[in-house]
Amino acid sequence: MDQSERFILGVPNPGSSLFESTIELLKRIGITVSVNGRSFEGGIEGMKMFDKVFFMRPQDIPLAISKGIIDCGICGWDCFVERALENKLAKIVELNYSKKSQKPVRIVVFSKLFLEVKNAGNIAITTEYPNITKKFFPDVPAENIDFSHGTTEAKVVAGMFDYGVCVTESGKSLVDNGLNIVKELLVSPTVLIAKVATPEIEGFGQMLSGALYAKKFQLITMNADKKAKEQIIPILPSFKSPTVNSLENGEFSISTVVEISALANLLLKLKLLGATDIFGTDINYVIK
Repeated sequence: MDQSERFILGVPNPGSSLFESTIELLKRIGITVSVNGRSFEGGIEGMKMFDKVFFMRPQDIPLAISKGIIDCGICGWDCFVERALENKLAKIVELNYSKKSQKPVRIVVFSKLFLEVKNAGNIAITTEYPNITKKFFPDVPAENIDFSHGTTEAKVVAGMFDYGVCVTESGKSLVDNGLNIVKELLVSPTVLIAKVATPEIEGFGQMLSGALYAKKFQLITMNADKKAKEQIIPILPSFKSPTVNSLENGEFSISTVVEISALANLLLKLKLLGATDIFGTDINYVIK
């Protein structure tokens, strides 16, 4: 690929909630990102289609793509909705991971009590998402909607505001502070977005999706004699078919991919059926 064809990737900046998870995801497909002190530019190795990365606040990545500063970027879908750019850029792939889990985060309205959400002029709202909030509360005056730079829950707990709007992964922080979710405004997966959906960027998105998918599985390999093999093969899960190789001692080596949630029960069955030398290997990616 010529230098002129190389892309710039936007990555959530160090310290943001998605930074560590995103860097780890890139590593799973062989891409290493280097941070150069406090510079907003970083190096990227392992994939020739990228020239460099820009570290940015996730909220700024959609705007940077729309202005052509970066070619594609990884951040939360909420960042695009807040910027009203969700229909103007190409969503390449949804990547269901967040800071601590493999689930999308949620944008919610919360309050101190189990209040019915009221769209009235006399309520006060503190929010991390003013534009999304204004769409949901069209009758609330703009001066009653206050942008929150942080500690959004504390302002509602203290009685400064009737409602708050924030991002939550599990809702635990809200519960711990005696707050109640009264409305879910948006489910926000992490996404790869681009200004133009080129074949290279689409392929990159499939690689990222495959790396996330692979976390659900392990590759297991075992040895078995002929009698054990005939009983083992019918119970083995596999994407297509288990791999079976003959060994010099007359036994067989059998490999297959197993969903981790079913692994313990399967291992016990394999042992009882006579499988030996069973070992498991983590899978970095699955690209079909």
